[in-house]
Amino acid sequence: MASSTAQRDNGQQAAYASVEELLAGEMGASVHIECGRETVDRAARFVHERYQRRRCAFYLATDQGFDRETVRSYLTFFSRIAGGSVTASDAIAHFGLTHIAKTQIRKLSPEQRALINFARMSLFEPEVVFCERPLANITPATRGVVTAWMGAVADAGGILITAGEPLREALLMPGTAYYEEDGRFLPAKTAIGSDPEEPDEAFYAGDEVHVFKVPARMDGATLLFDPREVDFVESVNRQNFASVRGELYPVSMTLDELEAELERFGFFRCHRSYIVNVQKVAKVERFTRNSFNLTLADARETQIPLAKGRAEAMRDRYGWR
Repeated sequence: MASSTAQRDNGQQAAYASVEELLAGEMGASVHIECGRETVDRAARFVHERYQRRRCAFYLATDQGFDRETVRSYLTFFSRIAGGSVTASDAIAHFGLTHIAKTQIRKLSPEQRALINFARMSLFEPEVVFCERPLANITPATRGVVTAWMGAVADAGGILITAGEPLREALLMPGTAYYEEDGRFLPAKTAIGSDPEEPDEAFYAGDEVHVFKVPARMDGATLLFDPREVDFVESVNRQNFASVRGELYPVSMTLDELEAELERFGFFRCHRSYIVNVQKVAKVERFTRNSFNLTLADARETQIPLAKGRAEAMRDRYGWR
């Protein structure tokens, strides 16, 4: 139960005065926090203390491995400590590290170092996982194996706590997302309107000509984007941005206003904080039993959260089965 100093937001999720209060209030649940480095350290200490009686695994940005060890010797060392049923060979195979098993850690790329940290955590068969920016060094080519492992932990009843990531990454994770603002921790709302289960009906008066450009600002100038150029629109810390060719441009219109204009151009409100150009969606992926991501067909294979309750609405609207 949340502490008495937490304030309820619209009668639903709470806003908290500190990261410790947040984690105590959401004890036993998966939580993902957009925050600064100091808050990450405080969160890690809290999780270590409060969950010390459970099998825990931690991955911080400072965890770079032992430079002189090989991937295999490093993971074998932690396999002996863990003493579980997952072997070093199992972890190496699962995270696609076989081709570098004999390579010294000092020679690895940032992504390979990240993968050995996930492999290390898997050895402990954790009930609680704490990660600092889990997707920071992960490319689209290997993102699936990481998110699949985290999803499997969550589906097995485990707790995922991540911190430090951009809000978009936090929203991709199964669980509840929060962001830090002026020392407080506010919930990133995911519901759309009063009933997120019901898709909004677009009304068209006929075949009237309708012209709309997405107005954005840059260096004091107003840019007018054709909706077909826009990959998605996101709301971050009360500011809206249009993503065009990998760049984010501030937009003064509200998401509700943009949604009303962009629906007829093939856009869909997939999340309280996101409107996506459905023509740019390459894949709809299930993260866990109750969470989904949209992967876009752009150079970065950007992932956008698909809120619970919107997946069915999206399938119905576009006839996806």
